[in-house]
Amino acid sequence: MYSWRIILLPFSLLYGIVVFIRNWMFDAGIKKSQPIPGASICIGNITVGGTGKSPLTAYIANLFRDKNPVILSRGYGRKTQGLHIANENSTASEIGDEPMMYWTSFNHETPVVVAEKRQIGVDWIREHKADSLILLDDAFQHRAVKAGLNILLMTYDRPVFKDFVFPAGNLREPRAGMKRADIALITKCPKDLTENLKTPFRKNIPLNDDRIFFSEVIYGELKGLFGAVWEPFDQLILVTGIAQPEPLYRFLAENHRVEAIKFPDHHAFTEEDIQQIQQKVATFAHQRCAVVTTEKDAVRFAEWKDQISASKIPFFVQSISLKIDREEDFKALLENYVVRTNERSC
Repeated sequence: MYSWRIILLPFSLLYGIVVFIRNWMFDAGIKKSQPIPGASICIGNITVGGTGKSPLTAYIANLFRDKNPVILSRGYGRKTQGLHIANENSTASEIGDEPMMYWTSFNHETPVVVAEKRQIGVDWIREHKADSLILLDDAFQHRAVKAGLNILLMTYDRPVFKDFVFPAGNLREPRAGMKRADIALITKCPKDLTENLKTPFRKNIPLNDDRIFFSEVIYGELKGLFGAVWEPFDQLILVTGIAQPEPLYRFLAENHRVEAIKFPDHHAFTEEDIQQIQQKVATFAHQRCAVVTTEKDAVRFAEWKDQISASKIPFFVQSISLKIDREEDFKALLENYVVRTNERSC
């Protein structure tokens, strides 16, 4: 947290009181929270942006491919409203970048539903995919529906228990919200994480130690976008519209010369943005230069495929995955929940 944001603490107090009252009304039953029939897992956070929900959602969807998972998202940043079901003609503008990324990465085999009112999405799924496992992406604060299992994410460098409510800090709600979690996953941990470094999390997260897990990001291969083929490049331009691009920049900079163009999270790319990228690449006219972007950004760039292809600028997508400490224990918790829920439903 930046020191200057301390002056915003009075506003954080007011905001925190409002959110506390809202949560109390749900806890007291004044506001209704509708339990989701059947198996459902919520992957969420109480931190603003960049905790790694998307990789975990994809991880769980892949883990339970035999359970017919359906991903339900708000579809943040889309230009539409209401219920939308991903289909062959969907775009990021229509359903949102994260839903489009899921739809694309699973080769259109895992259904993706978007609805800002999650109950509408749940009703559609239970009507059309009755026995499916519902994965709610970023619905920890959306308490009108209640998932059977809640996974709370926080990054290693921004622990909830050391943060403040927005705007002085990065929390969407007071720290007490952690109590609604069934599992906590600390993401973006350093590779050399020791047991001593895990201790503050185990002391300050209100869950048993066996429900607290740690993970790190694993960067995979660079995949060509729009037919690009990898070769040794002299210069990389990292173009991102995500909350925290710095770790990716540091990773690429370990082996390449890198410059960055940063856009806001969920940024909808425009023709002017494409021109800006072209102009940046032109400054390296006498060097072999390529653009690298993220999987989430790639689905937004897809709407500019013709312009990018015509520019002959090679674009590559950095693939990522999760490495979870005590992974078998983590899987077992999820699998036991799904099995028990399905047995009760029979």
